[in-house]
Amino acid sequence: MTAITLQPSADDAMLARPEPGHALGPVADDWAAVEVVLRALRQRSRSTGGQTEATYRFHLAKLRWYCEHVSRITPSRWSAQDAEHFLAFLAHLPADALCTRGAVAGTPGWTPFRQLPSTSSQADIRRFVHALFNAWHKMGYVRFNPMSLIGAAEARKVNTNRAIPLDLYDVVLETIQRSATEAFTSRQAAARDRFVFEALRGLGLRASELVGGRMNAFYALTVPKSGQRYWVFHVTAQTGKGGKARRIPVPRTVWTAFTAYRRAFGMAPEPGIGEGTRLLLSPRTSSVSIAGKAIKRTADRRFFHAWREITTRQALYDIVKGRLKHAADELAAGGNVDEAERLRGASPHWLRHTYGKATLLSGQDVREVAAALGHSSLETTMIYTEQDALDLIAAFERASPGVLASEDDLTLSDARM
Repeated sequence: MTAITLQPSADDAMLARPEPGHALGPVADDWAAVEVVLRALRQRSRSTGGQTEATYRFHLAKLRWYCEHVSRITPSRWSAQDAEHFLAFLAHLPADALCTRGAVAGTPGWTPFRQLPSTSSQADIRRFVHALFNAWHKMGYVRFNPMSLIGAAEARKVNTNRAIPLDLYDVVLETIQRSATEAFTSRQAAARDRFVFEALRGLGLRASELVGGRMNAFYALTVPKSGQRYWVFHVTAQTGKGGKARRIPVPRTVWTAFTAYRRAFGMAPEPGIGEGTRLLLSPRTSSVSIAGKAIKRTADRRFFHAWREITTRQALYDIVKGRLKHAADELAAGGNVDEAERLRGASPHWLRHTYGKATLLSGQDVREVAAALGHSSLETTMIYTEQDALDLIAAFERASPGVLASEDDLTLSDARM
């Protein structure tokens, strides 16, 4: 007699199938089981800013949308082939999976996919899903990890070329300055964006540290011996990676851009001690009420400094990429195609690399640069900045001057021809 294997119906495939006796406790479905894992992560995390959890939820939204709208199979029922199908979906995202412009969660046309996932984004999602199944497997919620055969993607490797040469950086700042028209909001956006670029280059901040910062992160610190007061930027444990706080001396270029930005938004140049306004603001205003009465006129909202706050890394990413594209377009129009492509490929994290390289090349000690960047290991700083190669070059030049090939050699060779 031939055995017949019954396949679950479409409705059954969306019902969780946990293993009996699992250790997660009562959960209504797979998504409740995910919440148990995220809650445990939150309790273990050294950071109180929730950046890691927010990133995981960013990936979770994509997994859930795929399960509910594409595969119609809940994760606890996945096989190895279901895992393969999910990765193939990410690699070849169909056009109808992209979010409709302007759509928000819960409205028609919304999806968590704002754009085609890059290779690195696909790897991040893959690592998250693999880790989720691992956690479920350890707690007995699922019998196996369907991604075991595929494995987790390798962690991102630092690309030391991901830094913007300082001359190109100046081009970006110049295009921002030229973009400031007579329009009030244009001048505000230009002042804010110049501050963003100066802060990322001059302070070496992570994107999450900039969008999570408050105005009073800038404060004056007195040097006991001289009595001189210097401006310092405080990365709090809530925003710092791994829950680590640090304080970074503020370069004049950053401070000048910061005070100009605050003036553009109608604020005093220096922040108050208790000024907890978000560090990044939008020229657009938000709703405000005075004595229970809503203020409707935009001009009146501006008077009360009712600016919308920028709180997400995606919003910062859009600001940076928009300015880089504008500068790249100008370079391309002038025939500087290679430089234009370099800017188009850059991201906010490139500006952090730019800070590390430029600071080390100016003669700063690698330990001091590591402290400013918030690296727990000097090895990380050296990889970011190619300090190991720079140290070897210096050693060779001291021992045998002129033995190494330099860019000048090509110039001399051309001159002899």
